[in-house]
Amino acid sequence: MDVTVSSLRWQNGEPEVWYTHDFEATDWEFTEKGYFFLEEARPAGYDGAPGQKAFRIRPLDADCRQAYEKYLSMIGYERNNMLITDWSEENYGDLEFYDLFERLYQAQYGSMNPYEAHEGARYEVPQELVENVLCARFRIDIQTLRQRMTYHAAGRTYEYRPRGLRDGGAPYGPVPEVTACEWQKDGTLCLTVDAVWPREWMDRALQSRLVVRPLENGSFQYVSNQVVYRDARMTWSWYEPRFTEEEWEQYYGTEGK
Repeated sequence: MDVTVSSLRWQNGEPEVWYTHDFEATDWEFTEKGYFFLEEARPAGYDGAPGQKAFRIRPLDADCRQAYEKYLSMIGYERNNMLITDWSEENYGDLEFYDLFERLYQAQYGSMNPYEAHEGARYEVPQELVENVLCARFRIDIQTLRQRMTYHAAGRTYEYRPRGLRDGGAPYGPVPEVTACEWQKDGTLCLTVDAVWPREWMDRALQSRLVVRPLENGSFQYVSNQVVYRDARMTWSWYEPRFTEEEWEQYYGTEGK
């Protein structure tokens, strides 16, 4: 099948085509959920981006789209496990706060985390910076946060090691979409979040229930997450846990600064 994909943007109140791509599709499928998957033909030995593409044909509810933009667009699934593990304010489980610091720093300050430029480096990040970022989005006791991360009381800093090639995770992972929103009696909002994974042709590779707490000032906090479904076809994951101290030392030795 010959395919033409065009992307449009608004320019001076009018739609404008800014990207067009013509290709031959080797396979395609329309799912019951409302996704149209295509696979672009690739020559033998091609080592670039994968050819799988996903288009949502059946539109999402406007409230679900708005919930994604407000609560999830800055997090996603890349290099963090917030949506793929069970945790709550009573028990944060395996939630990785270093990864969330990276994602939420950019959302809060509008720029990339300045402490992740050099693979194999160790940084001492001022406690105020780390705590301001994380405590703005989680109702977590400061002592609990310091216990879950590497905190140096003498210098009032958190030790931070950026991810590298070996623990960076796999590329071309899924993207989240909110498929339902339900207000709870305590004023929190429960979001049903599906992982759409074009590379694997899965419109629901994983599903979780993420609870958020809207605040009076227009901000919000993340309250809990529960994974309720995993596709049986998922034989591997895009997420790679961060190096432990022992793994980091084994890979980088004593050269990290």
